[in-house]
Amino acid sequence: MKSLEIKFAFLCFTLLMSGSAFSGTACVQNNNTIGLIGLDSSSSTVFAGTPSSNNECSCTSFRFLKANTDTSMALSILLSAKMGVKKVRIDLLEAGNCDSAFRVYLH
Repeated sequence: MKSLEIKFAFLCFTLLMSGSAFSGTACVQNNNTIGLIGLDSSSSTVFAGTPSSNNECSCTSFRFLKANTDTSMALSILLSAKMGVKKVRIDLLEAGNCDSAFRVYLH
């Protein structure tokens, strides 16, 4: 009986690990310089153009949606980066979806 319990525990562990490996589709893009920035719609969407980056997420621009983040805070950080000529890291909820930005960090 012990052998069956060990096999079952191993199977559960394997399934758990494989599920967690594929569940995260987020993407992080570093070293973005901020170009065009502003309010993109009446629903408080913030747009940030990034003419220079490491292109890890294949995005040349990002949209921060109110459903994903506090857009006022994101705009504040993006404006600070632009005025201070600082690079930023931008995190996406979904790799390949440049309109799913939800975090921004100053370098």
